[in-house]
Amino acid sequence: MKACGIIAEYNPFHKGHHYQIEQIRKQTDAAVIVVAMSGNFVQRGEPAIENKWHRAKMALENGADLILELPTLSSTQATDWFAAGGVGILHAAKCQEIAFGVEDTSVDYQVAFEEWNTLQTRIKEHVTNDEMKSLTYANRLSLVVKENFGENSPLYRLMQQPNQQLGFAYVKEILSRNLPMKFLTIERMGNGHLDEVLLEGQFASGTALRKQLLKSERNSKLYVQLPYLEEVSSNEYRNGLEQYWTLLKYQIERSSVEELRSIYQMDEGIEYRFKKCLPQANSFYDFIQLLKNKRWTWARLQRLCLYVLLGITNEQLTQYFESIREPKEVTVLGFTKIGREYLKTLREEETEFITNYAHPSLELQKKFDNIYDIMNPSGYLSAGQFMPIIMK
Repeated sequence: MKACGIIAEYNPFHKGHHYQIEQIRKQTDAAVIVVAMSGNFVQRGEPAIENKWHRAKMALENGADLILELPTLSSTQATDWFAAGGVGILHAAKCQEIAFGVEDTSVDYQVAFEEWNTLQTRIKEHVTNDEMKSLTYANRLSLVVKENFGENSPLYRLMQQPNQQLGFAYVKEILSRNLPMKFLTIERMGNGHLDEVLLEGQFASGTALRKQLLKSERNSKLYVQLPYLEEVSSNEYRNGLEQYWTLLKYQIERSSVEELRSIYQMDEGIEYRFKKCLPQANSFYDFIQLLKNKRWTWARLQRLCLYVLLGITNEQLTQYFESIREPKEVTVLGFTKIGREYLKTLREEETEFITNYAHPSLELQKKFDNIYDIMNPSGYLSAGQFMPIIMK
């Protein structure tokens, strides 16, 4: 059975995601669509707006066959490690192809990869350059590429859009590791990735949908983008980092400077600023505003705050990164009849695909899920589910 993989957050699952799955069916001969989906915490460093089980169910009802969990230690990483985790899971699941959405399908990813390889030394020089540290990795890379290849180079073009940057990270993983996996680009339709306005007659971005869902009212534009919303309580799809401010504040207050320093990516003495700024903040938004500067952007701080909230340490991540590309266990969140049949073909593989959530290797993930549940306004206990979602 040929399998095509997707790395996704589905935060929330919307019409654009359904369109992508339909296009994969049309453009490939894949019998199975496998999704490596972020669990209860996502790459931007925040809780998913809805729990992983509900998002997995929506994906299965809209064309996916098998949903595998991208665990929190992968799903909350910056681009390259996020990609490493997702590609590692799909490779373990024997996917022969991976599909991802991009703004421009005409870019040659193979040439972009060759350009990236050529510039590795220059890129590393810019990373260690103090003048460049205030820029994101993508912006630094764009400057180096522009200097060497010009604005028409494939790599420079890829660096101009967030989905293309992420897609290129997947391609780098595949080509660097020489994996037997093809890649398919699907043109994104409708809103741009960061657009915040819901437009009539277009697929909305996840950003725009989350912004609207976090408000107290729901309007007709939302129901068009999320048809299933009428069946969902108004308490659902309201989860965000502000809900966890009290718990985050407690974690910072109770931790010593030395304990904060052990948290993953707590660098450059920022732990002292955490302690100094905390008494002045009345909300998560206030806290980040007080912390951020040219070196510490909102996105970087938000992810760091999540690591503090969850207690993720440098030691944990150092150990985890050793196996991220070749996972020993992968959690199955759900499957259709075809997905179940495909799972049977993976029984003899080195990776164990877990459907029994009493498995000892899941204790750390359950800890993270329990924290997610504590402040989630929906009241759903995602850590209390012990069986995959089975779609007939």
